[in-house]
Amino acid sequence: MRPLRFLLPLLVLLAVPATATADSGPGFTVPSRNTTCGLLHGEQAASGRGLYCYSSYLTTGATYDGVGVVKLGRDGKARRVGAGNDLLLYIGGYTDDDTPRAPRPVLAYGERFERRGYTCTSRRTGLTCKRGAHGFFLSRERQRLF
Repeated sequence: MRPLRFLLPLLVLLAVPATATADSGPGFTVPSRNTTCGLLHGEQAASGRGLYCYSSYLTTGATYDGVGVVKLGRDGKARRVGAGNDLLLYIGGYTDDDTPRAPRPVLAYGERFERRGYTCTSRRTGLTCKRGAHGFFLSRERQRLF
């Protein structure tokens, strides 16, 4: 019976969940897989908290490996922001320690994503995301920030 006395603390330790790293927050990808979005907090993004979307449709301005990023903050117009590998990983759904998570869920055409005051609607014609009067529209043919 002596070995059980030493084994019990180990079993208790294994039963306690490990401290979770901060994840990248909720997000989605569009059915074409050309645009992926994630709600990020300020520690993950130098530009501050907000909805960040990387898209192969954003080819002008600052890009990283041919992918551009648009940010919709808590107030003000949407804007293009510089992106690096870390920001793209967070948008894509990785945790703070670069542990991959399940891929972002697909926001099917006609569906809406609503979180923390942000609303995004996926349509065959493109993706529209808003917070209040500001937002953006992304499609293969055109991109509009407002």
